[in-house]
Amino acid sequence: MRRSYSACVKQIISAAALLLCVGALAGAQTVATVYNFAGGTTSGANPWYVTLVQGTDGQLYGTTYFGGSHGKGTAFKVATSGTFTLLHSFNGGASDGAYPTGGLTLGSDGNFYGTTQMGGSGSEGVVFKMTTTGTVTVLHTFNAGTDGAFPWTAPILASDGNFYGTASGGNKNNGLVYKITSTGTFSIVYKFDQTHGSYPIAAPTQGTDGLLYVPVAEGGGSFCGTIVQLTTAGVLNNSYSFPCASGGSFPIGPLVQASNGNFYSTTQNGGTNNEGTIYQVSTGLSVSVMHSFGAFFGDGTYPSAGMALGTDGNYYGSTAEGGSFDDGTLFNISTSSSYNELYSFNNSSNLMQMAPLSPPVEYTTGLLYGVTEFGGTTNQGTVYSLNNGLTAFVNAPLFSGKAGSSVLLLGNHLSGTSKVTFNGVPASFVVHSDTHMTATVPSGATSGWIRVTTGSGTVRSRKVFVVQQ
Repeated sequence: MRRSYSACVKQIISAAALLLCVGALAGAQTVATVYNFAGGTTSGANPWYVTLVQGTDGQLYGTTYFGGSHGKGTAFKVATSGTFTLLHSFNGGASDGAYPTGGLTLGSDGNFYGTTQMGGSGSEGVVFKMTTTGTVTVLHTFNAGTDGAFPWTAPILASDGNFYGTASGGNKNNGLVYKITSTGTFSIVYKFDQTHGSYPIAAPTQGTDGLLYVPVAEGGGSFCGTIVQLTTAGVLNNSYSFPCASGGSFPIGPLVQASNGNFYSTTQNGGTNNEGTIYQVSTGLSVSVMHSFGAFFGDGTYPSAGMALGTDGNYYGSTAEGGSFDDGTLFNISTSSSYNELYSFNNSSNLMQMAPLSPPVEYTTGLLYGVTEFGGTTNQGTVYSLNNGLTAFVNAPLFSGKAGSSVLLLGNHLSGTSKVTFNGVPASFVVHSDTHMTATVPSGATSGWIRVTTGSGTVRSRKVFVVQQ
C-alpha cells in the first residue's frame, strides 16, 4: 500500500531529520511536460515544495532537493520552451547550503533569495542570494543554539525592503520568524512557543495592513497548528489555533490575500475526511473551511503548500495525492467557495508527472507553470504547464512603494512600451529588455492598478499597487 505524503511530512517533522521521503510516492503525469529532471551532475532531481518564480529574463527559476554535481540539490532556470540551465549545485559544508526546498523569491534588485534545509557551518541551513547567472552568496548560516534551524521556504520581500522568513527548528525546537536584509543583516523577529505554534514551515505573508500573517504547522490549543498575526517588529497582535478534525490541521502553506481583504490557504490534514482543507481567514483571524478534500470520488487529497491567486480572481492549487488515478490533482476555487478539479495526474502509463506538492505560478502570458516531485522520464520530477485561459499581465516583486521609488516590472513584449500609469497617473519608465522594465511611482499617484501600454495592447498589473504615504 502506498504511504501518504502527509505521513511522510509528519514523520520528517517529528524526527527533525528533514530528509526527503523518497519512495513514499511513486510515478507521475502532467498536462503538458515542459522539462524532465534527470538528476546526475547536469540536472536537478525532486523539486520539493517549490513554486516557480519568473525572473527578469522571462525564464522560470526554482530549486531541487537532490541532483547536481554533489547530489545535494540545485538552483536552476528553465525557459517556457523547455530549455534548462543548471545554475548552481549546492555542496554543503561551511560555505554553502545543501538540500534546498521551497524555491526562490525575486527581489526588487533582480536577484533571487532562498534557503536550504542543511549546509552552513552547523549543517542547519542557510539563507542565500543568487544572481540570474547562478552566483550564490550565503547571507546567513543558521545555528540552533543562537537562532533558528532547518528553514523550509524562501523568505518574502516586505514593504520595508527587508526579507522575512521562518525557520522550523531552533528556539527549543519551536522555530522562529526572522528578518534579513539583502546584504545579510539578520535578526530574530519572533520566537514561537507551543501555545502560539511550533515548527513553522510556511513563509510569512504581509497583508495590506502591513502585518505579518504566519501559519504554523503544529502547536496551539489542540496541537494542530496555528496562525499568528505579528508586526514586523515582532509584536504578537493575535493568534488562532486550528481545532483539528473538520476544522483542519497541519497548515504548511502560506496565506495569500484576495481583493476582499481575506486570506486563503490549505491545511494538509483535517477536514471532514481528514485529507486536508481549503480555508479562509479574515484579518481578525476568523477562520472558516471552504472545502474538505476527499469529498467525492476522484477529489484530490493532502494539499501541501497553499494556493496561488490567479488574475481571474480564483485560487489555484495542487494536491499530492487523490484524483482519478491517486497521483495528485490541480484545482481552483473562488472566494465564494466554487471548487473545480482541473486535472488528475495519471502515472499508469509511466513516464508521466505525479505528486505536485506546491501550486503552479501564473506566468505573465497567463499560462500556469508548476513542478511535480516525481515522474518524468527518470521519475525525478518535471516542470509542467497548464493553460486555463488566463490573460496576460505585468508582475512585480513588490506591489507597494512611495512616490519617487523605482518599481521593477516583469512582462512580455515590453520593448514597445509607450505608456505606464499608476492608477491613471502617467509615470516615467525605462525599458531594460522585452521581459523587464522599471517605472517610477509618480507624484500624486494613489493606490490602484498599474497599466502598461505596448504595441500589443494595454495590460494590467497582477494586483493593486499600494502607494505608501
